[in-house]
Amino acid sequence: MSSEDNELLTRVENGAPMGEMLRNNYWFPAIIAQTLIPGGNPMPVRLLGENLVAFRSNDGRVGIFDEHCPHRRASLLLARNEDNALRCIYHGWKFGVDGEVLEVPTEPNDPAAFCKNVPLRSYPTREAAGIVWIWMGRGEPMRWPDFEFMNVPEGRVHTVHQRVRCNWVQDVEGGLDSAHVSILHSHWLRDVGIGDAGVDVAPTYEFDMQNSGYCYAALRKLRDGTFYTRVTQFVMPWYAFIAPEEMPEGDRLVIFSTPVDDTNTVHWMLRYNRVRTLKPSYVNPVDDPSNFPPAAPGNRDTVWGQDRDAMRRGHFSGFHHINTEDFAVAESQGPIADRSKEYLNSGDRAVVQFRKQLLQTAKEYAAGKKMSLAQHDEINYAEARAAAFILRPGEDWHAAYRDKGQAA
Repeated sequence: MSSEDNELLTRVENGAPMGEMLRNNYWFPAIIAQTLIPGGNPMPVRLLGENLVAFRSNDGRVGIFDEHCPHRRASLLLARNEDNALRCIYHGWKFGVDGEVLEVPTEPNDPAAFCKNVPLRSYPTREAAGIVWIWMGRGEPMRWPDFEFMNVPEGRVHTVHQRVRCNWVQDVEGGLDSAHVSILHSHWLRDVGIGDAGVDVAPTYEFDMQNSGYCYAALRKLRDGTFYTRVTQFVMPWYAFIAPEEMPEGDRLVIFSTPVDDTNTVHWMLRYNRVRTLKPSYVNPVDDPSNFPPAAPGNRDTVWGQDRDAMRRGHFSGFHHINTEDFAVAESQGPIADRSKEYLNSGDRAVVQFRKQLLQTAKEYAAGKKMSLAQHDEINYAEARAAAFILRPGEDWHAAYRDKGQAA
């Protein structure tokens, strides 16, 4: 990849084409809904390099708008949450849930008229799947992405997230890279009893291109000549649907990575089940859903907290959680990976396809063209799903995917 394309692919701040394309075409997950308590503390949100403030009013509504008071730029994280509004503690200016300026106590001349002219940008919000979602674009929001996880009952969906110190594209790529699973996560595979999938560490890929992105099958040949097949679904611009450990009724996993700014990312993990409550092991250990899975401790100076003693005792990676392994290698690539220096192989085909689609969409947007992968009315979001199964030689993975992936 050229340095110029790498810049276009990764940069999202200050009007960068990729950031503007994302802003004006997609809803963003902003904050875990349970974080916002009625009448509670205002909470920070940062997306595309912009600082926002989120709060839940006494009557349960959620407001998200620019963090800094339009008066003298004091942070509204300091504000009082009162009377279904935020009141700046500096001069008492008061802002409603929708960003309306309600009171300006320091204005003596017709304060009601003055309020109508105070600019404060607020953002449309929706709550679904335990997340407050935000529309950051200009004009009316695009179609709501009605994934099936948006509508499952309470107890059947659980969401966590973690801050990762690198560009968002690196984190998305980790969720689409099937080739690394048998190696980086080999210790975890043994622990969960699916170590045989690691016999073939060089899966072959087959793709099905779609108007929402693509899905691909990663096929690994097993000892008996059959193929362990995992179908991953990618939906623009950052959703990776990962196959459940149990088919067809296992808990399903969706990973998405949203750009905080050019060099920081929020890694979201959402588990859901359409037919039963989630496994307690996924829900109970999480004391703070806004700080999970475990981050990579430290940085380059401390080798991201890698446990070399554990490696000498037989642990492959030296990281004790599967996601921490991913976070450490993503951060180790640098704040923004230099893809002009990569030397790729066939195991990277899913990652390469993701880059192509994202770059194509950003270039079409910047040129004012109709974007071939952002035609929301044509996308059936509810059918986005992943699957895992065994194929006999000669069997078609598409047919097995339609059967097993779409089953209840």
